[in-house]
Amino acid sequence: MTPGLNSKLTIHTLATDLGLRQSEAPVESILGFCRRRMKSFLRDFPDCASLAQLTDFTANKLGTVLREINNDRELKDVQREFIDQGERGFVTLEEELNGDVYGITLKRQHRNSWEPQYVSIIDCRGRKAQRRYHTKWHELGHLLILTDQSRLAFRRTHDPIHPKSAEESIVDVIAGEFSFYEPMLRPFMKGEISFNKIEAIRCECCPEASGYSSILNLSKMWPMPCIWLEAAMAYKRSERPTAQSSFSFRPAPEMKLRAVHVNPNDRARETGLSMIPNWRVPKSSVIHRVFESAQEDEAVEDLAAWESSDGSRLASRQVRIRAKKLGESVHVLVTAAT
Repeated sequence: MTPGLNSKLTIHTLATDLGLRQSEAPVESILGFCRRRMKSFLRDFPDCASLAQLTDFTANKLGTVLREINNDRELKDVQREFIDQGERGFVTLEEELNGDVYGITLKRQHRNSWEPQYVSIIDCRGRKAQRRYHTKWHELGHLLILTDQSRLAFRRTHDPIHPKSAEESIVDVIAGEFSFYEPMLRPFMKGEISFNKIEAIRCECCPEASGYSSILNLSKMWPMPCIWLEAAMAYKRSERPTAQSSFSFRPAPEMKLRAVHVNPNDRARETGLSMIPNWRVPKSSVIHRVFESAQEDEAVEDLAAWESSDGSRLASRQVRIRAKKLGESVHVLVTAAT
C-alpha cells in the first residue's frame, strides 16, 4: 500500500500542509509526524499501561469522545441526545451509518467550553463489531493529521469493491500503526512467535482487536524473522473469471489452495526469507492438512516443495510452519527452523 500512496498528489499535499519537508516518501514523513505527536501526548501520561488506555487518552488529547453504538436503540438515543443540544449534524446520523460506513466523526457546533470539540461515533452493530477497534483508531487517525479546521465530518467506509481514496488509505496506515503501538507491545514479544503468544498479547494488551488483525500486525513487528500468510481457495491469476469468460466453452478453471496474502516482516526480508503470493500450497504441507481438518498444527518443511505452474520452485530452506484454520482460510506463521 505505501509505495502506491507515495505517488499520490493528495499525500504530498497533506505532508506539505502538515509543515513537512518535501520527500519522495511522504507516507513515512506523515507517520513520523504522528509518532512525534504520540510521544508528546505520552509525556503527559507516562504510566499509560495498555492500548485501551492509550485509545481513550489519545481521543481526549485530540478533542473527541468515542461513542460506541451497539444496537438501533442506542443509535436513536445518541442521535436524540445531540440533536436536543442543537447539533444539526446528527440529524442524518442514522442514514450516514447505513451500509458500509463503520464510523463517523462530527464537529460540534454548540458545545460548552469544557466539552470535546468532536464526537466519534463507532458503529458496532452486527458484523461491524469485529472492526470496532480499528474503526476507533481510524477516526483518531483523521484527527491526528487534521489540517483544515473547517471540516465538519469524517467517515470510515469499508468497501471491498471500490478503491479507497488516498486520504482514507493513509488514515488506515496510521490506524494500523497506533492500534498496535509497538513501544507498548515490544516487552511482550519475546522468543519464537506462535498463535498462542499472539492471542495472549491480544487478551492482555488490546482485547478489542480482532484475532485477524492481531496476527497480521504482531507478526509484522515481531523481532525475529517471520512471514505471515493467508491460504485460501483461489484461482491462478490468469484464470480468474471475467465477464467475458462466462461465455467461454472451455472447461472452467479449478480453484486451488493458494497463498492469497503474503506479508514478510522486515527481519524476514533482511535475512532473505521469502515466499511468493498466490503460489499453490503443496499437498504435502501441514497447511493443507489444517485446511481440510479445521485444526491447528505445525511442522518443519522445505520451501523447495513450493512449486509454480511453470515449474519454478522456491530455494531450498528449512522452515517451521505454524498453521491455524480461521473461517474459510488458514493463517500461517513461517519462521526459520532452528
